[in-house]
This record gives sequence, C-alpha cells and structure tokens, in this order.
Amino acid sequence: MAVKADIEDGEQIDISLRVTGTDEWDHDAIARKVQLTDVEGTPVELTVFHNNEIADFEWETGRWYVLENVVGNEYRDEMQLNPGYDLIVTPLDEPPAAAENGGAESTSAVQSSGSDANGSSPEADSSDESEFVRGSEVTSDPRPTADGGSELLHQQPLSEGNYLLQFELGKLPEVTVHEYELRATGSGGIDPDDFTNGIEGFTAKAANYYQLRSNSPVTTADASRRRIYATEKLHSTISIHGYTVEPIHQDKTTLEARSYTDDGPLQEFVKQDVKRAVAGRFEVSGIDSIIEPTPQRTANSGLFEAYRKYKCRIRVDADGTVICGVNVAYHLESTFSAAEWVQRGHDIAEVTVEHDTDLYDSARTATVKEIIDMDYDDVLDGPGVPMSEYHEKHVEQDVIDSMRAGDPVIADLQYGSGEDSIFPQLLKYCKVIPTFDQLAEVDDPFLQVIHRESRMKPDERFSVVTSFVDGFGSTPYFGFDPVPQPTNTCYREQEIRGDSNLRFGGGKTGFYGADGLERKGYGVYKDPESFDILAMYPEDEESAARPYVLSLLQKLAEYEGEPTKFEQETYTLGSEFHYSQAAQDASKYDAALVVVPDKDDAAEAEYDDPYPEFKRRLGQLGVPSQMISVDNLGNDNYRGNICSSLIGKAGGVPWRIDDVPGDVDAFVGLDVTYDHATKQHLGAAANVIMADGTILASEAVTKQAGETFDEDDVANVIKHVLEIFAEEEGRPPRHVVIHRDGKFYLDVESLIERLDKARDLIQRFDLVEIRKSGNPRIAAYDESKSEFDIADKGIAFHVHNGDHSYLTTTGGKEGSPGTPRPLQIVKRHGSTDLDTLAEQTYWLSEAHVGSLSRSTRLPITTYYADKCADFAMKGYLTKGSVIRGVPYI
Repeated sequence: MAVKADIEDGEQIDISLRVTGTDEWDHDAIARKVQLTDVEGTPVELTVFHNNEIADFEWETGRWYVLENVVGNEYRDEMQLNPGYDLIVTPLDEPPAAAENGGAESTSAVQSSGSDANGSSPEADSSDESEFVRGSEVTSDPRPTADGGSELLHQQPLSEGNYLLQFELGKLPEVTVHEYELRATGSGGIDPDDFTNGIEGFTAKAANYYQLRSNSPVTTADASRRRIYATEKLHSTISIHGYTVEPIHQDKTTLEARSYTDDGPLQEFVKQDVKRAVAGRFEVSGIDSIIEPTPQRTANSGLFEAYRKYKCRIRVDADGTVICGVNVAYHLESTFSAAEWVQRGHDIAEVTVEHDTDLYDSARTATVKEIIDMDYDDVLDGPGVPMSEYHEKHVEQDVIDSMRAGDPVIADLQYGSGEDSIFPQLLKYCKVIPTFDQLAEVDDPFLQVIHRESRMKPDERFSVVTSFVDGFGSTPYFGFDPVPQPTNTCYREQEIRGDSNLRFGGGKTGFYGADGLERKGYGVYKDPESFDILAMYPEDEESAARPYVLSLLQKLAEYEGEPTKFEQETYTLGSEFHYSQAAQDASKYDAALVVVPDKDDAAEAEYDDPYPEFKRRLGQLGVPSQMISVDNLGNDNYRGNICSSLIGKAGGVPWRIDDVPGDVDAFVGLDVTYDHATKQHLGAAANVIMADGTILASEAVTKQAGETFDEDDVANVIKHVLEIFAEEEGRPPRHVVIHRDGKFYLDVESLIERLDKARDLIQRFDLVEIRKSGNPRIAAYDESKSEFDIADKGIAFHVHNGDHSYLTTTGGKEGSPGTPRPLQIVKRHGSTDLDTLAEQTYWLSEAHVGSLSRSTRLPITTYYADKCADFAMKGYLTKGSVIRGVPYI
C-alpha cells in the first residue's frame, strides 16, 4: 500500500490517509489545509483550494479516506499533496488492513479509550482537536507554506536556471490596524452624486487624503459603508468637496495575509510604503508609474525625451512573503508645451498631457477632450470666478499678466473617469505625453531609436531593474529591506516543451509547423474536402503576380494540399464598387487569393484601396480570402505561411496537437475588441476548439457598453458550444475549458451557478483568464557566463498559495527581440490543476496554422477569438452567424 515515501513531486498517486485535523483558511485561493497520516503514521498535508471540486467536502477527523489521483508537491524538502484535476476522495468505513496490522496503531488516535475494551468503535480522541487551529485564532508564528524556491540567494552568486523578474521585500504575515467610519457634517449626510463612483469614490478619496496627511498607510475597508483602515490613529478632520469629514474609531483589528479578505488591504499598505521609499528620487504618480528624473535619451530635434519608467506589482503571499515584480519601459515627454503642439497643426483631442512642474506642484496627467472657446478672464463654473482670478492663489503674478496679454489656448482636460473630472486648463503649462503613434507623426527617427532600445535583452533588463530595487533602501513604514536579486520564492517551476507534440500527415509528429511541413516533408494532417481556389490580381501586376501565385500552387502540392480546382482572373484598380463586383465572381469557390497594392501606395493613389472591400465582400459571401501585397510578390519567406493559412481557412488542418493533457473535450475562447472609431466594444467573440487544437467554429455577437461580457452572452455562447459539439461528436462535451482574453469582468459566481445547473450536459468546466500585460519577465541565467539570456519556450512558474501561473510561449531559438513577455494564467473556477492548465495553454499557442516557424504569444483560443472579433468589427464577417474554419487568420 502506498505511503508518504512513495509520493513524488508533480506525480499522481493513489493513497489511503487518515484525517487528524483541518486548518480552515479565510484566503482568496486556499480553502483549508487538511492534516493526514499514512498507514505508517507519517504526517502529510493536503492543500484544498476554493476552486477545487472538493472545496466543500466535509472531512471527518479520525476517518480514513482513499485519495485517487492526488498530486505530490515538494516544498522545502517536505512532500505535501495538492488535488489533481480528477481527484476522487472515497471515505472508508474501516481502517486499511495495513494500518490495522502495521505501525500506525502506535501513533494514530483511531482507537478510542472508551468503555469498549476491544476498541471497536473508531472515533477521534482529544489529541485531534489540539491540532485544529481556527483561522481567527492564528498568530503570526511561522507556518508551513509552499514557496517553490530554494533558499534566498542573498549575497551569493545566482545558480544556473530560470528566474522571474521579481524580488522579495520582506515578510508581512499580519498587521494590527484601526478601523474608522467616516462621518460628514450636516443632517443630510453625503450626497453620492457629489463624487465619482458615489460613496465608494468618497471613501477612497478620504482614505487617500488621510494617508497623505498622516504619512502612514491608510486604505479602504468597506467602501460602501464609509469604512477605512489606518495603521496609525487618526485625529484630525478633513474637508472634501465642501464636506467636513470626521473619522470615528470603531475598533482595532488584525489583518492576516492568509485571509481571503485581508490580502487586498495588505497589498495596498505595501504599495504606499514602496511609493514613499522611492518618492523624492523619482517622479511618482503611482506604484505603476515611477519615472527617473533625468532622461535616458533625447531626440536630435530636441523636441522629445525618453525616461525610464518602472511599474511595480505587489503580491503578499499567504505566508506573509511580500513579492515585488518590476517591469521597465520608456516614458515619452515633449520639451514644448501642449499649446505649441496645437500651433504646429497637430490634433490635440485625446492626447495625454502632463502638468508642467515649473508651474504646478505635481505632474498630474490628464486627457485633452477638446479646445474650448473661452477667454482667460471668463468665469469658471465651479469656483464661480474668472480663471485669471482663480490662478492668483496658485501661480505667480507675471504668469497671469503674460496670459492676459496673449490669447492662450484653453482646453477641457479630463483627470478621471467621470464627467465631474473635466476642467478647463491652459495648454501653455502642460506638456504632451505622446504615444508611439503620435511620436511617429512628428519625429519618426527618434521613435525608431526608442523602439530599438526599449527591446532590452534579458541581461540588461535584469541589471537595470535590480539596480532600481537596490535603490529602495529600507522602506519608511514597514522597514522592508529588499533583496536585490531576482527570486522564484512562492513559485514552483515547470518545463513543458520537450516532445514533438504536433501531428502532421501520416500520423507523424514534429516540434513546430516548419519542422513537419518543410524540414521533414510530412504533409498536412488533413487537406480541405473541397479546395477550389480563385486567384485575382490587378491588371497592371499580372506579369509579376502570376508566377508567384503559381509558385504557391507548387508549395501547396509539396504540403499535399493541392487545390481541387484553380482559376485566375484580373481586376481593375478603381472604385470600391468595382471591387465588390469582382468579389462576387469568387462566390462559387472555396478560397480566394487576392493580390492587392501596398497599403501606403493605395493611400496616396487616386484609386480606392481594394483590400477592405475584397475582405468585406468575400467575408459576407462566406469565401475565406488570403491577401498578398504587391511588395511581397517574389518573397519566398512568406510562401509557407500563405499556403498553411489558406489550407486552414478552407477547412483543412495543416497540423494538430498530438496529445493535450487534462481529459478535456473542447476549449472555448472569449474576447472583446474595442472600436476606436465608434468608441464601442464588439461583444462576445468566441470560438470552439477541439481537444487536439483544431478549430470547430467561431461566432461574433452583440456590442457591449464597455470591457465587459454580459453574462447572458457568455451563457448563450456556451449553449452554442453544446449544440455545435453535439452536432459534431454525437454527444455533449464532458469537460470544457473556457479561456477569457483578460479578466472576465462579470459575476463569476453567478455564471458558475448557471453552468452548474447543466451538469448533465457539461459534467466539468474550468474558467481561466489569459492575461497578457504586467507580468514579470522570465529569463535563463547562465552561470558560466554570469549573465541572463532568453528563456526557452514552455517555462512555467506556478504560485503555491494562489491560483495563477506565468508561462513563456515565445522565446528561445525563435530569436525574439528583447525579453519575451510571459502570459499569466489565472484559474477562476474548476478542478484542473495549474500544471495542466499551463500545458494546455502552451500547446494551444503552438496550434496556430498561420505561421510555420514562430509561435503566437497567445493560445489560439483567445488569439483566434480576438481575430474573429476584429474581423467582425471591420465588417469582414457576418455578426451572429456561426463561422466554420478560420477565415480571420
């Protein structure tokens, strides 16, 4: 019979164990720790997460259970257990024979000391209760938690291996704070309409005022009830929007890192402490905007400067370990005023500007809404006085005289998200903070320099960030002394890539697209059932286009994906109406190859650009199209991608995943795409992907008011999944994994309740967020060279006391410039473990059939959903209809 000594890290095992106690947790990820012993009496611990299917299982102290498919987890040389994705827990009526006959009797408390001298009544004795620690009774004493890393490498060389670009600041297992209720003068109380986001907005603003005034951490507790936490006692009243606010002390309470509700306030306290540590040496508007005071680069024109900007992400682990992830990028500024930007003829609407600190106390940023027809001596609505008179309290008289003598440019600036955050401002005393697109219009040579230098290679990036962290010193409130070396503390590493897991023709496997189709000549996994192709090109380009198109036919033959029919015709460059008529000729074909002029050439020509009209009309006709720019005719490097994409668009499968772990039937990808022209979001764009990475169907549905999926839309998409899958497979899917591009932004618990009611149709489902930005970089340290290099693809780091992983899906031999950006995989619901979710995500990133030699950064679940949404937004697909194949890649 299996015992603790048989448990291996990351491996599944079936084992019989007896419960000696349960440690209930009030944490966002962990539900409880279950203390157990094996048949030899050796203790072992099981971590139960909130999103496990056994989260609500009632463990009976003193009882034996069989745990099937439980997963080993090594932490600090001690073996523990985590639930596997298909964990089965079976209670036993009697102890296992090995426990009755072996050494467990001397250490276990199964036998009672009651009246039955034979001990035939199994129940727990009082020693079991002494091991039970309620969450409210936990002290700050150290407790065993999994951090996944070796001992800190402080003051010694780094070891060979992969590292997260994050740093350990210190420990914060608990903090005792004061809780206050905020009361305002007047019998009517606070009018929520006076504040952006109502009472919650008022509470947040008051907390910010108090933390600035008290110079100690303050944050919201229950914002809707006007409650705040303060690390020090508050005494004074404050004034906000005409209200006099008084803090009424309620109680002292201890916030614990292990608590479900307390880790948020603790993170906010740490953010404020780190912000204070760097203030004075940097321009700090927030912990995600820490800017060096001197520029790193200045444009030759003298018009723009680039500063290093650091973004910190704080995480407080359940054991109190404080981790700071850091990213570095460039912050752009102009050296001239926003008024000059307007005078130079550039559009100022929606441009970000920053207060000139030569005039203002702080470099606040805002977005320009529009230039307004207002004079400097016109009365301001809020203060009720002219702008010139209002400025007397804030600026020198010579500034006021200068503005009165001229004709200043005044614009409405938006400082927050609400309508009440828009104020008129002098653009002369604001500087433009240009985007890359805006910089390209004014100083493209400088933009190219910034693009090149911002792609820091790992060794430079890790060196710059480590130096930044080393400069923290001791933080002023909690006294954190950061360790200036990257650390994997709180995370466990997994290497995924290694097998040739993509299947091509003849059942043969390879590592990536070009490996199977080009190097080994396996041929495509499945060619389209019908593959009639029409090639179209401009009359003036026929001589160059025809031979290139014929070379594509030869490449298709090499891939064993020959067209069943091939014809070609020309079209005349002219009006969009002519293109629509030409596209109609392709309606009886399975795919269209269309040669179009280069976009820049089309923009300067008298004829209409044919690309959008061909895409739109062919999409409406249901004919997938592959566009080829005239500039790329003759470019052999693109031929493989073009042919692979064309096969996929026409319903073929260039390659599929050979083996996806997790016993999943189908994946669903969900995405929202923003339309800058209409300032609206296209709603739920979704696709259904089979377990082998082959696309089944896609759909784009209604528009949303914001970056939000309406719960009904998601439910309807899943209904369609059931219908489409059942139509294809003749049965409902037993296990579905749903990937959301970014956060769900909906009531996940409500969605779970709705899906739970359909357990007879979907027995298991996982809700997973694929987050693209703000994640710590991962790099490989070469001990022999004492430097960092690009990590291989397929490196994952899984947090132990939580629900997320970081995963590299690009890098290594692909030669990605700079340091590749990992994805964050966040499990919101489901029984599948993080190792399996990471493996699934990685192989789905290798399943994109539009690129033979380079991976997509995203899994095709969300990558294809994004493409589908984008095509639907542009009118290239019909919204609300089920789309077969992948015409949008």
